[in-house]
Amino acid sequence: MPPLQTAPGEAVEPAFVLLFSIRLKGPFKGFPEPLPGVAPLPGDAAQAYTARLAEFEQRLLGKAFLEARRITRWPLGRIALAGLGDDAPDQADAYLLSHKSGVALWEVWLLAPPQSFDASRWIAWLDAEAEDGLIARLWQVLGAVNQTITGKTAWTGLYLPLMLLRLRQQALADFVDRNGPDLVRLLFLDRSHRALKLEVVAQELARDYCARQGGMTLLARRSGIDLRDAEEDSASGLPPKSALPFLITLELLLLEHAVLQHLYDRLSRHLPKSVEELITLKQEVIDGLEEYYGAITNATRFSDAVTADGERLLGVEDIYDAVMERLEAVSFAITTRSQRHMTLMQFWLTIVFGASEIGFIATSIATWHYRTELAAVLAWTVGAALVSGLGLVLLLKEKLK
Repeated sequence: MPPLQTAPGEAVEPAFVLLFSIRLKGPFKGFPEPLPGVAPLPGDAAQAYTARLAEFEQRLLGKAFLEARRITRWPLGRIALAGLGDDAPDQADAYLLSHKSGVALWEVWLLAPPQSFDASRWIAWLDAEAEDGLIARLWQVLGAVNQTITGKTAWTGLYLPLMLLRLRQQALADFVDRNGPDLVRLLFLDRSHRALKLEVVAQELARDYCARQGGMTLLARRSGIDLRDAEEDSASGLPPKSALPFLITLELLLLEHAVLQHLYDRLSRHLPKSVEELITLKQEVIDGLEEYYGAITNATRFSDAVTADGERLLGVEDIYDAVMERLEAVSFAITTRSQRHMTLMQFWLTIVFGASEIGFIATSIATWHYRTELAAVLAWTVGAALVSGLGLVLLLKEKLK
């Protein structure tokens, strides 16, 4: 394929961050060796990347959040992606973001050479359904590692791509004026060739979360876009600093969703039969909700609008409501079964004490009739207690119904 020719005014430097939500089989302590198809990251690339993320996480989330070690970032390595075209990314740097609750994210960085803005081309790259596309080739390698740590060959939760577009030779406003409809189509990952309505395009472009001049940050249900007309740093292989707050927010949103999805799945299984098991289940869910609250509490400090809209767009609010409804069902089951146990206990205590009382009365009568025959007295006592107990069981059992 000949090298891509781009007009100077339309040249864009694209990069992509692919986020895949998964659940680990158990506590994660590192990747197994060897890793077929995965090469080590060159030099200090992994250390520089994690250090840059940690610097911003501490600045945005706070030192206490990091010291709690809810989240740990693990570098996996570099995966080759050959044969997709001269303009396509030819390698992917993969990291695992694990959360102490057992959920995790695959975070995959892809850099592409400068090229003309082409929404259709990039939508095709990010299509998770394409049989021989970029995602499929990535998971031919990543799937084996994923199976080792999760037991499954594919992601089980959400897939969300983040697109970082840098404009070196044109102003952002001019670029958006020329490419607004295609920019929104890219945000929706819309493969249809029919144009979007102008009011839809205007509405999505107006929901810009970036507060800086020369920048635009967009979020939809299927992807996010961070667009800038200039970049303060261009260190090779490192993500731009201006994109990190948005990336960190999306990471926390996906972790929220994954934690809540796990809790919902846990509550949706058959409820335990004993009160003790129900109480244990409720405690597990409460502990899980604490991790959920820990994931979101600090995120809202620096990105209220993105977090609020992201929870709505990604369905976090809906699944949270569903978890709370299930938790109320567990609480109701605990109360109901406890009351039932107390009722049964009272029932049997009534039987025991009622039968014993009648037995004592029978003993008094039998002792007066059979002064020297102990066996007869015992027979009267036991017989009267059994008959009266059986009668009480039959009488009170109907009342319990």
